[in-house]
Amino acid sequence: MRATACSLLIAASLAGTPLHAGEVSLSLELNAVTEQDSGCRVTFVATNGLAADLSALVVEAVIFTPEGLVDRLALLDFQSLPQTRLRVRQFDLPGLTCGRIGQVLINAVGTCTGDGLAQEACAQAMSVTSRIPTITITG
Repeated sequence: MRATACSLLIAASLAGTPLHAGEVSLSLELNAVTEQDSGCRVTFVATNGLAADLSALVVEAVIFTPEGLVDRLALLDFQSLPQTRLRVRQFDLPGLTCGRIGQVLINAVGTCTGDGLAQEACAQAMSVTSRIPTITITG
């Protein structure tokens, strides 16, 4: 019995495995920004497509104003990220209104730990995107 291409795609997506052998990724998506009394709350959706669970992920983010000036550096602790599972993480940026964020630069990976993973695995596999039309994210 032959499997169709469609059934293979469905099976791969349900199994949570990459469709291409050896494909690994660590996806960070800036998904939402929300004004809080104390500042701006940024929400990320993270997907760990690496070869192992991450027990810790901390990245250094640089927050730029719409004019391109550095407002601050922040350490974003994504905590543990299970393999092939979506996780949502929120971070508060005190004293900053969301409208004053023009760009987020993932400047460095401070911590990337998981069984059998090299420290540089996260930085090498990371991809970043933004769903916020007024905020770009690079890394």
